[in-house]
Amino acid sequence: MAYTGVPTVGGAPVPKGEERMTVWRITGGEGGPGGPRPERTAPRYDVVELDTPLLRIEGAADAPWLRVSGEVDVSNAGELKRALRSARARVDGDLHLDLAGVDFIDVAGLRAFTLTARDLAERGGLLVLHSVSAHIDKLVRLIGWDAVPGLELHCRPRP
Repeated sequence: MAYTGVPTVGGAPVPKGEERMTVWRITGGEGGPGGPRPERTAPRYDVVELDTPLLRIEGAADAPWLRVSGEVDVSNAGELKRALRSARARVDGDLHLDLAGVDFIDVAGLRAFTLTARDLAERGGLLVLHSVSAHIDKLVRLIGWDAVPGLELHCRPRP
């Protein structure tokens, strides 16, 4: 199948820069056009692990997810370690962190992630970081911690 014409909407040409694209995702037979979409629900964050002026960590009692928001630095890295340890105790397997709300993190915060990842790797699990900002991605790669056993950066930023 090849496209060879000018894009149109209702027969009228679409002005340059206003083109639209349809993106189809192949899902192994599920969720295709006209077919049923699989039911996906976001974790319900119902456990507050930590709530301070700088850092908030929420967990999901029934899912292996933590949502981290705010700033992580040497002043609260110990509290982050305790929250990760608490979540690890509730979870078998992988632990997922949503970092979309993290405005800043320093090496002390990243070290808490690497220690947790190593502990999970010993038990056959992973620490999966989601919504990783360019700042975090760059810092992890510069230090060389992207090779830490058990640590996986998911949804890396585009270069």
